[in-house]
Amino acid sequence: MRRHPKNPWISNQLAARTLILLTRHRLPVVSRLFMYFLGCDIGLALPKTVFLPHPLGIVIHGGTRIGDDVVIGHQVTLGGRDLSSAAPQVEDGVYLGAGAKILGGVRIGRGATIGANAVVTKDVPAGAIVVGANRLLPGPSPYALD
Repeated sequence: MRRHPKNPWISNQLAARTLILLTRHRLPVVSRLFMYFLGCDIGLALPKTVFLPHPLGIVIHGGTRIGDDVVIGHQVTLGGRDLSSAAPQVEDGVYLGAGAKILGGVRIGRGATIGANAVVTKDVPAGAIVVGANRLLPGPSPYALD
């Protein structure tokens, strides 16, 4: 089983591996039932390198781009904003905490950490930490890529 390169405690369990497989191969009835069972609505093929420690309640816009080694916690929303069709771009090594909401056509830089229940509507620089409503904390993220 593959583990996260920065945090060896993060890996994909059977439900997460099945969800990734079903989003990549789109078996219409089976994938929709499995997503319904998990409370997810994922509109794109997830990369094989994404990590879903608890794959429950995740909502991802079909136009979102996700990089390698991204950790997506439960109840995360990556979606559009208002009537715009713009979707987030999440670069490599990003950690999205439980309940985070990334809204609109924003770019989350490499190795950034988005805290639990944070709401992000502005671009986040590489290696930054965001908590609350677009609040950047000083110092680098522990997930920042070298």
